[in-house]
Amino acid sequence: MVKSNNITTNFSKTIVYGTKMNRIEISKKHLVLIFLFLLIFIVGTILIFITPTSIKIIYGRSVKTSDGETISFNVLEPKRGGSNKKAVIIGHGIMSNKEMMKGYAIELAAAGFVAIPFDFRGHGQSSGELDRDRLINDVQAILSYVNSRADINSSALGYLGFSMGGFPGIEIVNQSTNFKCFVGAGTRLPTNVRLGNYSEPLNILMILGRYDEVITIEELKEGLSDRVGLPSADIDVNKLYGSFQDGNASMIYLDDTTNHVLGIWDPDFIREARNFIMNTFPNVKAVDENFFVNIRFLILVLQIIGGIGFFFLITSPLSKFILNSKQNDRVTIELENESVNTTIIKTISYSIVLGIPGVIIFIPILMVLPLAIAGFVSALLFGQMFGILILLCRLGKKENLTLLNIIKKPFNTSKEKLVKQIFLGAILAVIYYVILYLSIGLNYLGMVPALMKMLWVPIYFMIFFFIFIILGLLFHSVLQNKVGSGLRNFIKVSLMIFGFFFLYMFSYLFILAIIMNSFFYFGSFLPIAIPIFLLTAFSSTLIYQKSGNVIAGAIVHSLFLTLVICTLSPYQNGLSFILGFFH
Repeated sequence: MVKSNNITTNFSKTIVYGTKMNRIEISKKHLVLIFLFLLIFIVGTILIFITPTSIKIIYGRSVKTSDGETISFNVLEPKRGGSNKKAVIIGHGIMSNKEMMKGYAIELAAAGFVAIPFDFRGHGQSSGELDRDRLINDVQAILSYVNSRADINSSALGYLGFSMGGFPGIEIVNQSTNFKCFVGAGTRLPTNVRLGNYSEPLNILMILGRYDEVITIEELKEGLSDRVGLPSADIDVNKLYGSFQDGNASMIYLDDTTNHVLGIWDPDFIREARNFIMNTFPNVKAVDENFFVNIRFLILVLQIIGGIGFFFLITSPLSKFILNSKQNDRVTIELENESVNTTIIKTISYSIVLGIPGVIIFIPILMVLPLAIAGFVSALLFGQMFGILILLCRLGKKENLTLLNIIKKPFNTSKEKLVKQIFLGAILAVIYYVILYLSIGLNYLGMVPALMKMLWVPIYFMIFFFIFIILGLLFHSVLQNKVGSGLRNFIKVSLMIFGFFFLYMFSYLFILAIIMNSFFYFGSFLPIAIPIFLLTAFSSTLIYQKSGNVIAGAIVHSLFLTLVICTLSPYQNGLSFILGFFH
């Protein structure tokens, strides 16, 4: 063995950091697994960037609207050159963005089209405030980009709109006969849409999930009745009326398995939209006949397995290297008079029952904050936190602990150790975010807010940080400490925490749905919240296990949730959002 600053044996490695030695013992097996999962993630990332190989993607283009807003868009198109290209403009729904529509854009680009998904004003990376009456300006701005390209035939265009994105789409196809087809997914169809004919065609496809919480099949039939010349009651779904040759093809496609928000990624939605647009423009030659939705999902799974596996494996050595902490440094709240089962029951009951006054307390803050959806999520989580805060207060009294002393526990350490906890949280937060952005964010969700939203990111970060600190004190310092260590207990605690999040959010969104007589928020939030809650539960349990404190985990999950929610949230005043519940 050779002596040096970095001492290596067959089984471990010692790393010298400054003048102190933070001994990190990593077995060869652990080290091999770290590099193996990192390699899996890198391979998955490369594959998702180059699949399909026949198209190119230009990210982050922008264009100005007539009223001065900056609209962000991507361009996906075949790598082959040529002229007389056909373009399809793709508009997303509310609480959505262009990244969510990437699946549609990829398939259309592989089919030979120039696909242009964009962020409406107030959404994603575009500027401005949500104003439904001015969304048409955003479409016209994208149209100006299309007109600026000599290789695109601007008199033969298509529009694909999801949910809210369908409204300005209908307006633009009524204004301009350059649009030859309209595909609306999870959106309404008014009765005043122009009728297509051979000389000025307009083919229309409406796509709906059977469990859509916003649109009914009867509404779509009513909108289609004038076009097909039949009473709405006589219109069948999944049946083509008119023809592409005559320029008046019309159809309602009903998917039996999905709801409103899942239609953004539903393979059947995407396949039907692609095929209908291809039939509208039969002269456009596909550059790739394959259907990539399912292939890309498998690549995503590969990325997630590799990325999350790498994150979990790197957390332990990073914690040891940065903290150099001992087991007795762990922040714990010892409650001798409380069993695990009684604590679980109290956690559920307190959070659900006392969440209502917690949400009410947060409403004045919600009213003055922009990014109303982010404020709405903050209010819901604040309600859960408020119930748990009261529970901690009650439990602490039995052990002669004040609530203030409980809250201060994570910070009652030396300045050096506190700085190390914050530094560890920051490093892990960057790794966590990069992994999830390159996999989910860039391809399925979007996780980069517009610059004007970035101004509010610190405020939402501090709100979420406080929430996660309080939740962590109960979930980890109390419950995880009671349950103990070991793989089985790690899984048990993680699933327990996920259950707390899920039961609370399910209950409150369900109550809201009953009050509003609409399951829109229920169906829109839960499909996105479930994977986020799962990741949060398992990763926060791991970070506490390795760091002995709730600070690092709170930083990691506050940053991630802040960037996701601020990206998905339209720029909208909180008061107008609240008033929307009463209309």
